[in-house]
Amino acid sequence: MKRALLPLAALLLAGTATAADLTALRRPATVPFPAETPYSAAVVRLGERLFHEPALSGAGDRSCASCHEPAKGFHDGRRSADGLDGRPLDRRTPFIANLAWGERFFWDGRAASLEEQALGPVQNPREMNQTLDGMVAALSANPAYKALFATAFPDEPRVTPGTVARALAAFERTLLSGVAPFDRWAAGDEGAVPEAAKRGFALFTGKAGCANCHSGWVFTDHAFHDIGLPGDDRGRGAVLGEAKLNHAFKTPALRDVGRHAPYMHDGSLATLEAVLDHYAGRVIDRPTLSPDLPRLTLAADEKADLLAFLRSLDADAPPPALVPETAVTTVAALTAPPEIGQRDKRFSLSAVRIRAGQALRVHNNDVRDHNVRYERDGREFNSSIQEPGQSVSVPFTEAGTYRVFCGIHPKMKLRVDVE
Repeated sequence: MKRALLPLAALLLAGTATAADLTALRRPATVPFPAETPYSAAVVRLGERLFHEPALSGAGDRSCASCHEPAKGFHDGRRSADGLDGRPLDRRTPFIANLAWGERFFWDGRAASLEEQALGPVQNPREMNQTLDGMVAALSANPAYKALFATAFPDEPRVTPGTVARALAAFERTLLSGVAPFDRWAAGDEGAVPEAAKRGFALFTGKAGCANCHSGWVFTDHAFHDIGLPGDDRGRGAVLGEAKLNHAFKTPALRDVGRHAPYMHDGSLATLEAVLDHYAGRVIDRPTLSPDLPRLTLAADEKADLLAFLRSLDADAPPPALVPETAVTTVAALTAPPEIGQRDKRFSLSAVRIRAGQALRVHNNDVRDHNVRYERDGREFNSSIQEPGQSVSVPFTEAGTYRVFCGIHPKMKLRVDVE
């Protein structure tokens, strides 16, 4: 027999949810844009046109929108798209709304930014099969694009791979999922979702452990996990060269999840019911399984409640008007290198300032494996894997700004200004 209930106040009293749960899942009021590429309406308009431009493909017969179909919520609804060689691609087309909050792109995180990601499919011989030189030549031959690029990039008024990537990324950052019943419930409207969805939310954040990975307002930690699916795709392990990360793929966001079947990186699960069945008894046991993956059983009524909650994330109203915000980082001034902690998929500090020749000691006081990396001017530091309790010393020999991150949990970021 199902429990009767469950207004938010009852959830809080029962200990199955917290006020922080709902606060963390409310829609942000603004959309972040990086300091290096602040919002520009002219750049976004250009990016939207380029998103639909067949000249980005070698044969001039397909565009980004060929797979990320606007009418289908920027998805294609297929297990995997067909490659130009006639064979299905290895991974399914991802949903691309809410990427402004993203970290490390593609299923395996091989692209460091949306700008880098944008040109990946263009150059992939199985996807769009275009060269960067061919793309620049095709766009430059169109007088309309000459004017559009000059307006969008007055400091660099021409077609280049960089300006194309910046325009596409700017447009993608404006793609937002709509307002869902869950949003109204999180904002205080108790009647916005059915009681089953409220019970499902308590399971999602409690017993089922879904929120271990599906966190934040778009319901992803942006990290990489092995969740026990069959197959020999190494995923993040191949990108980082770390066997402990084999079979790990990026946590997909759950906004509009009911509309984006099939599921998983390989499109192997056709329905949300199949997804729940996988987590509740069909996980392949192996050493690389994520420590955030719960071992659980779910009764039929619990599965029904979880499905009701997931469907409450499907939008039934347009997104709010876009309010862009450019990221600003405040950097702490330090006279000596501190020890930086790693816990709950975050560094203990977000920014520090040190002197050239100093090193930062980073200590993993989490229950998960972590990694410390930076990439700058063609140089790279990679600490390999830090197991819980282990530390690493990260050297900084030259002045400049370094973006340090965890290759497993990319929301773990640290800006280091070296003087």
